[in-house]
Amino acid sequence: MSKITKIVFYLCLIFVFSGLGVLAGYFIADLHSLPHIEQLEEYRPSTITRIYSQNGTILAEFFRERREVIPLSKIPLHLQEAFIAIEDERFYQHGAVDFKRIIGMLWANLKARRIVQGGSTITQQLSRSLFLTQEKTLIRKIKEIILAVQLERRYSKKEILKMYLNQIYFGQGVYGVGAAASFYLGKNVSDLSLAESAFLAAIPRNPAYYSPFNHPEHTHQRKRIILKKMYELGFISREEWEKAKKEPIRIVRKRQRRGSIFFAPYFVELVRQKIEKKYGYEALWRGGLKVYTTLDVKMQKAAEKALIEYLKKNDYQGALLAMDPHTGFVKALVGGRDFSESQFNRAIQAHRQTGSAFKIFTYTAAIDTRRFNPLSTFYDAPIAFRKKGTEQKTGEIKETKGFWSPRNYEGYYWGKVFLWEMFAHSINVSSVRLLEKLGVEKVIHYARLLGIESKLNPDLTLTLGTSSLTLLEMVRSYATIANYGVKVKPIFIQKVEDRDGKVLEENFPQGEVVLSPQTSYVMIDLLKKVVDYGTGRRVRWMGFKRPCGGKTGTVGWPGEKNTDKTMDAWFIGFTPDLVAGVWIGKDDGSPLGEKITGSVAAIPVWTRFMQEALRDKPVKDFSCPPNVVIKKIDIKTGLLATPESNETLWFAFLEGTAPKRYSLSQKEKTKVLENFISLPAPSNFEQDLSSPM
Repeated sequence: MSKITKIVFYLCLIFVFSGLGVLAGYFIADLHSLPHIEQLEEYRPSTITRIYSQNGTILAEFFRERREVIPLSKIPLHLQEAFIAIEDERFYQHGAVDFKRIIGMLWANLKARRIVQGGSTITQQLSRSLFLTQEKTLIRKIKEIILAVQLERRYSKKEILKMYLNQIYFGQGVYGVGAAASFYLGKNVSDLSLAESAFLAAIPRNPAYYSPFNHPEHTHQRKRIILKKMYELGFISREEWEKAKKEPIRIVRKRQRRGSIFFAPYFVELVRQKIEKKYGYEALWRGGLKVYTTLDVKMQKAAEKALIEYLKKNDYQGALLAMDPHTGFVKALVGGRDFSESQFNRAIQAHRQTGSAFKIFTYTAAIDTRRFNPLSTFYDAPIAFRKKGTEQKTGEIKETKGFWSPRNYEGYYWGKVFLWEMFAHSINVSSVRLLEKLGVEKVIHYARLLGIESKLNPDLTLTLGTSSLTLLEMVRSYATIANYGVKVKPIFIQKVEDRDGKVLEENFPQGEVVLSPQTSYVMIDLLKKVVDYGTGRRVRWMGFKRPCGGKTGTVGWPGEKNTDKTMDAWFIGFTPDLVAGVWIGKDDGSPLGEKITGSVAAIPVWTRFMQEALRDKPVKDFSCPPNVVIKKIDIKTGLLATPESNETLWFAFLEGTAPKRYSLSQKEKTKVLENFISLPAPSNFEQDLSSPM
């Protein structure tokens, strides 16, 4: 070898060893970046947050990885053994690495001249799943082995198997045997049969190829291989093997769902927003929370059937909300015709004019102040009020001028009417007269007491329902009356637990006494008369016989002489234990059509819902509190009824406000008139006649 050749040779060696040194240095440095096994002490895998109904039905699941962490004690032994048989049959005999299996794997792959067998143990698979990527490189394999050794030193075989069975991927976003059993077979993992266990164990090798949905024949073929392997290893008897081979597997059909919501989408979305706002994005989507709500599944189904079927016939929008007036628990909520079409929740978010449904606040103020009773008389006739307010033009602020005249829906005037008739028949003009006598601020005060929080119009149009309110506010306010003056806070979430069962929050009924039970009962009595004799009679026509009260509301198209073209139709009604409200309208405020009143549009939905929701509930009436008197009234005179009174009704009065005089019979009236005529004229009778009036 010449001198020059030797120099070139040595230079090549230098470059080779230098390159190997650099690679070794890079490899060692890369190994230093290995994660610390100690992290597993605080390892909290992403799990499913579930929202439950009051009855325990799962309403929705929110997750980034569909997983349930199941303790090994609740995972059937045959499911554990199915995975061991097919993935790592000597799991309990070897350490982190099974060298015997590696030799067998290399020989099998060499003979086949392709990769037909893997050599990773369950511990290696776990280390790869927890800490590494799926890339197939030598460095990744060495890291996997090092991490597996660390895992075996720190944890027992059973602890490793538990982590593995809760971490393994089953496709479709499903992780762990608990979620897989529920997702594919519709079962709790503890209820799996031997055949079902082998079936699930077949999927993780290649979740796409062995998908029960897309390639069930592949899954069943691998299931048979696993069962045979379990028999050969002595995990099961021949009898068990033969029986399991024949057992049919019922795969749960993929749920047709809107995202992760299975039921009551408007309600669930509201709850989801509340949870995410309070606990954060990570807790909702990865934290495995258990959210127990107030929703009653039976009532929700009744609400959806009653409302959505009606809306689809008419191309309307609408909302229905029902709650327990004693607890504030929201039992049913439908926020629109189709959640996939529009997520806008019209029960909570929509502010609409309420029409005569608002009159409850005016009449409650009238009764509670004791200035009026159900038989107070008004004269319903045309009247004009001077407009009050200011307007700004060309930089100047001027008082508005002109007059405003309220109109009755029917287009005629009633003349002399009693207060109960004004309320039952939604007579507008005399109701405005009542508001004028009470004062606008007084009625606003009572609206706030009962549960209204939105802005209210501080003028005489207030009692006609010109303020825009939500269905939730209206239902809550009527619930205050139904609950004898105790205002409750609407509750959607009863309890929230973390993944370990620790209670994060628990909501109990919160009541505030804002009205006397006596005033509330008088209003209940008036609201019952709306249903029995007034604008709510359609409730009875449709066959709903239970004691109930309620009020219609109809908002007409602006500019119309009468409210022939309806924009908003309402009915809020209640029985002793359930209050529900219905709104029907269109999102753009365009008219529903002619004569589509609250009675025509909203009452049928309300009635169908209540009939189904209360089908198995006992019939109850409202109990009368002390210091309320019940009197039989002659409704022609408004006085106490006598045996000769032809038309009578029973009325509730606050103590001291009931009529004291009896209605006179025709014979008694004639006698009084005769006595009056027979009285001698006063001495100054002629002078009195000539006196100016």
